[in-house]
Amino acid sequence: MHSNVARTVWIALLFEGGLGVAALLVGWLVGHWPAIGMRQDIPAREQLEAAGYGLLAGVPLLVALLLIDRFPIGPLRRLRVAAQRIIRQMFAGASYLQLAMVAVAAGVGEELLFRGLIQEGLSRLIGGPFGPWIGLAVASIAFGVCHWLNATYAVLAILAGVYFGLLFALSGSLWTPIAAHAGYDFIALIYVLRPNPWRRPSVE
Repeated sequence: MHSNVARTVWIALLFEGGLGVAALLVGWLVGHWPAIGMRQDIPAREQLEAAGYGLLAGVPLLVALLLIDRFPIGPLRRLRVAAQRIIRQMFAGASYLQLAMVAVAAGVGEELLFRGLIQEGLSRLIGGPFGPWIGLAVASIAFGVCHWLNATYAVLAILAGVYFGLLFALSGSLWTPIAAHAGYDFIALIYVLRPNPWRRPSVE
């Protein structure tokens, strides 16, 4: 059992990390470095502040998770069942450290790809007043499609992509959506996998 969990964690880490590496490689090839706001010449305090804002910005996402879990209406009920089943199949028995590693890898890898490369890259390529909005829309839709579990989950993922994209646009630093994304993923995994007084007692 433990070996299966460890294998799943390593696969997740390699996949999510691979997204980040691919984003950096493509960005290097096309002359657009996607690690926005993460340069060594930017003071560490500014980068930590950007990450701190991201952690705070993850709170609304966690509230949404709690509401969906407590009040699953219509298609949200089926989504809740499917998502919890998959998470438990993949990560049941994983340690807090393993869950944190997966969450951080997802935050870094996916935000480098979708926000740093696609959103910012398209924004700069298109330019003008519409460039940032087109970049945001394309990156968010791509984010939703790549998280396809069912149509409901894809729509919610698109909305989350818009949220992360706006955090990036407002902060000017990739640390903000990375922290929001990773923080949310970590707490969400714990919420589903560990007993707690807020979660509904059983999956319907």
